[in-house]
Amino acid sequence: MGFIFKFLLIAIALSWIFSKLLQFFLRSKLKQFVDHANNLKREEDLRRKGKSGNGDINVDHIPRDYQEKRAKEIKGGDYIDYEEVKD
Repeated sequence: MGFIFKFLLIAIALSWIFSKLLQFFLRSKLKQFVDHANNLKREEDLRRKGKSGNGDINVDHIPRDYQEKRAKEIKGGDYIDYEEVKD
C-alpha cells in the first residue's frame, strides 16, 4: 500500500512540474512568435511609409487602349482628368 501511495504521489508531482514547465516554454515560444510577427509588420509599415511619404503618386499599370485614346485626345499642355461630384 505504501509503495502505490508513493508512486502516485511522485507521478502526480512529476506531471504537475512537467505541465508547469511545458506552459512556460510554450508561452515563451508564443511570445517570440508574436514579437517576430510584430517586427515584420513594423518593418513592412516603415517600408510602405518610406515609399509613399514624399507625396508622389505611383501608377503601376495603365491599360494600353486608355493610353492610346488619351494620347489622341490631348494635344499639348497639362490636362487633369476629373469628375464633378454633386451633393
